[in-house]
Amino acid sequence: MPNTKNIQAVEVLEGKLSKASSAFFTDYMGLNSAELSILRTKFHEAGIEYRVVKNTLMAYTAKKLGFEGLENILQGPTAVALGYSDPTAAARVIKDFLKGVGKVKERPAVKGMIFDGDVYGADKFDVIANLPTKEELLARLLGGLQSPMQSVMSVLQAPMRDLVGVLTSLNESKN
Repeated sequence: MPNTKNIQAVEVLEGKLSKASSAFFTDYMGLNSAELSILRTKFHEAGIEYRVVKNTLMAYTAKKLGFEGLENILQGPTAVALGYSDPTAAARVIKDFLKGVGKVKERPAVKGMIFDGDVYGADKFDVIANLPTKEELLARLLGGLQSPMQSVMSVLQAPMRDLVGVLTSLNESKN
């Protein structure tokens, strides 16, 4: 018979996981308290919730929400980074943190993730961490849309520019 504390924990996890656009499961062991504090601060600044979870409760919640394949990921000490707005933000924070700590500790090690409604293993982490942000994608789209318009404007302005050049040359030759 499950106790009320676990029932409440599952309800909270279910609410958070259902709202999250991504969830990155990490092994946080090996980080000292100062490093863990820095990591939590970076997550907080990026709008990401980072918390230690019980594997059994997370597995039950994920299965309840229809996420299959987390059994191998939820082994050993596990913390989850829940991103709500930008699904790649947590991956970038982890990647940047690992750069700062260096390869000495290799923690937090990413065990797996739920990204865009699908479960992925740790092997997909680098691909997701290197995805551009929403703002970068919008800037690229805007640049792509502006480029043809600028070309059209340049083509339309060329005859006028050429005419002005011819008239200027003609004026200089008469003087």
